[in-house]
This record gives sequence, structure tokens and C-alpha cells, in this order.
Amino acid sequence: MNKTLMKRLVILAFAMIAVLTSTQYSSSAKGPKNDLEGITGTYRESVNSGDCTLLNKKKKFSDPKEVAHELSLTTEMAVAKMANSKTYDLATAKVPRRNFIDNEIFSKMDDANITPAPLASDEEFLRRVTLDITGRIPSAEKVRQFVNDTSPNKRETLVNSLIGSSEYVDRWTMFFGDLVKNVSFTQNLDRFEEGRNTLYQTIKTAVSQNTPYNQFVTNILVSSGNSFTNGAASYSVGNIVQMGPAQDTFDNSLVQASTRFLGISTFDCLLCHNGNGHTNALNLWATGVKRTEAWEMAAFFSRTAIRRNVVSRQPNIFNFDVFDVQAGNYMLNTANGNRPERRPEEGKSATVTPRYIFTNETPAPNESYRAAFARLMTKDRQFARATVNYIWKQYFGMGIVEPADNFDLARLDPNNPPDDPFTVQPTHPALLERLTDELINNNYDIQHIMRLITQSSTYQLSSRYNGVWKEEYAPFFARKFARRMEAEEIHDAVTVSTGILPSYTVFGFSAPIQYAMQLPDTLEPFNRRDRSANTAASILGRTFLDTFERGDRDDLPRTNTPSISQGLTLMNSQFVNARINANNANSTLGRLLAANSQDQKLIEELFLTVLSRYPNKTEMNQALSMLKPNRNQGAEDLMWVLLNKIDFIYNY
Repeated sequence: MNKTLMKRLVILAFAMIAVLTSTQYSSSAKGPKNDLEGITGTYRESVNSGDCTLLNKKKKFSDPKEVAHELSLTTEMAVAKMANSKTYDLATAKVPRRNFIDNEIFSKMDDANITPAPLASDEEFLRRVTLDITGRIPSAEKVRQFVNDTSPNKRETLVNSLIGSSEYVDRWTMFFGDLVKNVSFTQNLDRFEEGRNTLYQTIKTAVSQNTPYNQFVTNILVSSGNSFTNGAASYSVGNIVQMGPAQDTFDNSLVQASTRFLGISTFDCLLCHNGNGHTNALNLWATGVKRTEAWEMAAFFSRTAIRRNVVSRQPNIFNFDVFDVQAGNYMLNTANGNRPERRPEEGKSATVTPRYIFTNETPAPNESYRAAFARLMTKDRQFARATVNYIWKQYFGMGIVEPADNFDLARLDPNNPPDDPFTVQPTHPALLERLTDELINNNYDIQHIMRLITQSSTYQLSSRYNGVWKEEYAPFFARKFARRMEAEEIHDAVTVSTGILPSYTVFGFSAPIQYAMQLPDTLEPFNRRDRSANTAASILGRTFLDTFERGDRDDLPRTNTPSISQGLTLMNSQFVNARINANNANSTLGRLLAANSQDQKLIEELFLTVLSRYPNKTEMNQALSMLKPNRNQGAEDLMWVLLNKIDFIYNY
């Protein structure tokens, strides 16, 4: 097959998936900021209902079925374009139940008379779990070893070898960096590279040491210190809201904490108005919450002070001291800023004191407000519940509760179901509670939850489904959903499989970075302070990453949605094509050509290296024809084809 025809087929494949998934996002490439600036600007006028995120984005909040729809459609399209490897057998067999996850998932399928997909092949499982846990693809040698391993517990052994590895640390440092929005600058504020780097190291250390998650979250919520030297304190800097009164920052501190750590984003609505009349069709719990109660939650941050210090004026660079003060409360005395005016009800005090509205608890005597909030939040069952749901979504593409950051606390209990038209929110309420218990009872050990998930048969189901797939099967987790790899995963898969690693210089790092999954935020590689230092290679790498929608940890979300521009980038970008060079002795292709005189062996190695599987008979015959008459050129074309195949771009 010639390269021109292959290009047309790849474009068609991407176009079909992009159109049928029906979701489009704008590019996440963030324009460079004009110089380095500090906190400036005047107060903005008070907001009104036209600014309401909840009302303007009802679909995002109210329609979790869209997640299932997109996952189902994407998986069906992707799997239809994948060839069966020679070791794959789609024959239906009894799927073993390995732990309580399987008991809950398969029992519900049995009750609904739904047959699950068969277990994934060894090749599929190896590639999937290596990507999900570490963000990297396995080596050709690892594929051979795993496929040839006859031990019955080899999947469990593999999982244990991946969790806690250095690659695992990179991948989950990236995830938690996304979660807490660690970035050097946003539309609203500069944390600066120094502040970003300290928080990055704090996150990385916690992931590397498997710090109990409640301790990690408590640390970043309560720490005091300078943002350039104390990474945990740098977290609070990201909550600053400019051009408004201090209450805007108190509010944002609550919104960020409740969204990231409790899975409750509706405080962003409740801090503007009562829930009733606004959230009635979206969130039953929020409908019963008053704005005054949201203020009581935000009041926990009213004694957190953040002082800006001038580091440099040319360019403008600032760091921040974060500390607690002994006096002060949340005052209802504003008429401007980023929320509607704050005024007390008639006859009520204008001073709001902290109250954790879920348990009615208040700070203990002599306890700082921030410390009280962290203590109460991390012992709240919802904290553990939201955490396991976030982790579950990373491995399955869909949470047990969707959206994962919009829990409805009035719809969690199947023994107390809501009135029509609402339904119980979790797809598997008992499973969600059991996972919550596991996290709490195992000292908030994130790795323990990951082992339970990845060693379950539920996780190990194939993305290929026998018979007719119906979209209503999706909430049963009856198959593995295929997902386009994240930007950093695709970047690293290209560089690792071709054997040509980049060398990115990142401000504040002592050594160059070779893997995108090691970048401290989603704006790198990019040197703001000396733009002449941005090499052609770093610009090319950044453009490639942005094309695959990694987001900016600010107003542009990370997404796995495919697009035609992504297909064109894989086909035409020098980031890919310059790495496919038969004459480069250091490249994978150059090395394999020199080491393999037999064409079949060369083809097999290329498939194992790029796709983590052996070629089937049809693919072998097609590849053999590509190596004639010019072996080197044919090998380059073959590797280009493999890098553009759906089963390279997708984790399935």
C-alpha cells in the first residue's frame, strides 16, 4: 500500500471518529503572555445571572449520558478499524471474578441479562495497563516476555511491577498536577515558574512516597511559607482572584477544594445565590442549600493571608507568603468583584463564621480556620468517595458517578431514592461505597485502590465485544472503552518507539527533560523569560502536544477528543517524520535494519515496538510487499504507517 493511499485512509478514519463523537474543543495552545506581570487591575463590576457557569453549561452538569454515548461511539469506531492480532481469540468464555469489584459489576450484568466482553488478550492487557499506570508503551522485549510467560499470576505480577515505578510517578504526578491546577501562569494570575516547580516537587514526592492521600491534601491546604520555597504553600496562591475583594479569593479557595477533593462543584453556583430556583433540574442536594451556608464554608479561608513580594521589576516577578492571621472573618459588605453583592439578611449579622455544613462542626478552640477545614473535609466520607471515583474514571474512562466533579449528595443512597424524574446517581452505589471503605480502611493508600482496579476482571475485559453492542450497556462497564491517548502519552509513544528522545530545557530544572510526562505543567516546553532560548525542537514538541488537547490547567480542559488536525499532525509533522530515518544508526529503525537481515523478523520487531503486538498474517504479507524493492524506504514507510494506525493512537 503506498503512502498517499495510507494518508487518505488515516484522514478518513480521524474524520469519521471526530465527526461521530460530536464533541469539538478549541485548541489548547495558550498564547504567550505579554511579559511577566504582577497583580494589577481594578475591581470589576459585580456579576449577574448572565455570568452563571451552571446555567450557561447545563448540558455539562446535567447529562452524564453524553459521556457513555461518546465512549460507546468512539470505542465502536476505533475497534472496527483495528485488526485482530494472530494471538487474539474473541471466543466467549466464563469471565472469572477476582475480587469484590467483579462481584458487583458482573452481578448487575447478570441481573440485566447482559453478557460482558471476553477478557483482553495478553498483548492488549500489557499495552493497556502499562499506558494506564505509567503513561508509556511497553518495549518489544517486554511484550515478548509477557506473551511467552506461562505463569497463572503474570498479570498480577505485572501490575505490582508497574505501580510505584519511576514511570508511574511521572504519570500520576501529571494527573495530580492537573487535579490541583499547578501551572506557572493563568489568565488570572502568575504563580511563576519557581512557584510551579515547588508545587510540582511536592506532588511528585507525595506520589513517589505513596503519602496517604488525606495527608497530602491536608498538607497543601494548611501549609504556610513562601511560594518559591514551599511547594505546599504554593497551592494556595493558585486560588487568588484579582480585581475583587478578599471574599472572592475566600470563595475560590472553597470552590477549588470542594471540586478537587469532594467532587462537588456546585459551590461555584451557591456562592452567588441560593440553590432553589437555579439547581432544581440539575442537583437535588444543592437545591436545598442557601447562599448563607456556602458563605459559612468559604469563611474557613477568611483568616488565610497571602502577601505578594517583589522579586524583580525587570521583568516583573513576584513570590507570595502564605500564612494564617489570628483575627478576621468573612464579611458581607461587598458590592463589586466576581460575585453578586454580599449583604446580610435583614436583622442578621454581617459577619460570617465558619461552619462545615455537612456535619455542622466548627473550628476547635485555638485551631486555625484552614486547619479546621482540612481536618473536617478529609475525614468526611465524601472526600474518600470522590477520590476513588476520580481514580476509577482514569482507568475506565467514566466514573461510577458522572460528572465526577458534580456529585449530588441527595442521590447516592439506593435505599432512599429521589423522586422522579431523578434517579440514583452512581451506576453501582454499593461498589462506590465499598471502594470508599477500602480507601479509608487502608490509610488512604491510592496505590491499593489502583491494584484492586487493575487486577479485576472488569478492568481486564476486552474493548472488542461479541454480538451487538448497545449504548445502554455502557454504564454496566461491560467492555473496556477505547480512548485516544493523552497528549503526553502520544508524544512519548512516538519518541520511545522511534528511539529518538527530545531534550527539553525547563526553567528551574537542572537537567533536560526527555519525556513529556515529566513536564511540570501543560504549557511547557516554553521559556517566557528568554524566548530566544525556545529552540525549533521545543517549539515543535509544544505544538505537537497542544494539538492533542492537553489543556492549560486554567480555562481549557484536557480532552481525548480526536480531530482531523491531529491526524494531519501525525502524518506530516516533522516531530514524527524526522524520527523515521533508516540512515540514523541511533534510531529504532536504523538499529533494527542493521540487526535483522530477514524481512519477517524486521517486520515483527517493528510491530512489537510500535503497536506492542505481533502482526497477523494479512499484515505480515502487506508489510513484506512494502519492503520491496527498496528495503530501507519500505521500512520507513512501514513505520510511518504503524505510527498512524488507530491501535497506536488509542489505548484499548
